[in-house]
Amino acid sequence: MKTSRRHLLMLTAMLVSIQSWAQQVTYSHDASKYGQIMVMELGAGSLTPEVYYKLTHNSYRKGAKAPTSVKNTLRTATQIASLPQVDMADSIQSDLESRAKIEAMNIADRQIDIAWLTEGEKINSRLLAFKNNLNGLVGKATSEEIDAWTDLARMYDFAIKTVRKGYMPNSERQKQYLAIYDEVTASNDKLILRVRFLATKQRADRIVTAMSRFQHRVKENATAAYNRWRDNGLKAKTTTKDNNIITP
Repeated sequence: MKTSRRHLLMLTAMLVSIQSWAQQVTYSHDASKYGQIMVMELGAGSLTPEVYYKLTHNSYRKGAKAPTSVKNTLRTATQIASLPQVDMADSIQSDLESRAKIEAMNIADRQIDIAWLTEGEKINSRLLAFKNNLNGLVGKATSEEIDAWTDLARMYDFAIKTVRKGYMPNSERQKQYLAIYDEVTASNDKLILRVRFLATKQRADRIVTAMSRFQHRVKENATAAYNRWRDNGLKAKTTTKDNNIITP
């Protein structure tokens, strides 16, 4: 058990030392290699050690940074060819920035409900009047009809909440709010006419019922008067007959 633990500790120490050495090698700076890469890729910098390049690569040392070298010629041609691309990139960036500003305004326009500030009060007022007029149906309409009108009021509430939560520009919101307002107004007018009709019908039914009762009493009174007339006639005949009898 102790041996395996010792081996584990040794292995851990080796891994730590290898990692430290790898990091040291990775971050080790070689000035001569760095200078060579600068000359090869950018045409700048210096080749070191200079004595080595004079003795072994003197022609390369002289021509590596010359303007007429192959790489510098290609670099110059590439730079000239890339100038239109820079202009195009600047144009694309300008277009994207302009579009981003427009989209930022669109997002702000969709998140802030300005249309409700102008249309909300009159919509709520008309919808409240519609709900209050529903009370006029009580005692006049059937429960099914009252439920239908109540569901219509709930539908308008849901439509308003949907538009307020919707992701749309304020111009579209205002259009939807005006459509809801017009529909609530039309439904309220129909409801008022319906309540008036039911109230008129209710009063008419009461009048008809009262007249029916009055006509029934007229018939009863006529029958009673006829019976009294008949009884009085019979009494008169009996009295006359008695007066004609001669007593001894």
